[in-house]
Amino acid sequence: MKAILFLLLIATMFFQPVVKGQEAWNLRKDKNGIKVFSRNVAGFKFNELKVESLFEGKMSQMVALVLDANSQKEWAYKTIKSEILKRNSESDLIYYAEVEAPWPFGNRDFVLHLNVQQNPQSKTVTINVEIVNDFLPKKKDIVRVKYFSATWVITPVNSHQFKLNYRIQVDPGANIPAWLANLFSTNAPYESFMHLNERIKLPQYENAHPSFIVD
Repeated sequence: MKAILFLLLIATMFFQPVVKGQEAWNLRKDKNGIKVFSRNVAGFKFNELKVESLFEGKMSQMVALVLDANSQKEWAYKTIKSEILKRNSESDLIYYAEVEAPWPFGNRDFVLHLNVQQNPQSKTVTINVEIVNDFLPKKKDIVRVKYFSATWVITPVNSHQFKLNYRIQVDPGANIPAWLANLFSTNAPYESFMHLNERIKLPQYENAHPSFIVD
């Protein structure tokens, strides 16, 4: 069972654009205002995941939280290390993360490029995250994630609420059975969203005002 929990963690953080011809989404979990969906993607053995939820707060709070990649280990499921490697700008950075895996699987890590943009007309915020593993050499005894693509879409509802749509597709590499990962791939994003919902209320995020975000 512990090995299964590790597989859930890989599905906690991010997403990939919709491709024509993909299967319909299947609702896997609906609890505490958090909905988790999955679907098969042609040519990819691991399911794509989608998470939807309504948050109390301002979009700038969520943007500040996501950009605080050094603290990702405080909310992302089974993440044991997270570190910003380079800040290209206030809205663009590269960071490293390591996630815990129980025996017999080795811990996983990845290097990610995170970029935040806001549509000036709709005010919708899009956060794209792509793998850039060549930025940092592989570490001994840690398995580098093979593929990772994610997107957060933050849509304003009113002055104190926003919707978060989060999609992710990951290949954790190194012989993780796809059928097992797909079977148990809902609890990790659910747990991460529960932690996000609590962490966004912290003063450092409530009082954050990224200069490039208009609430």
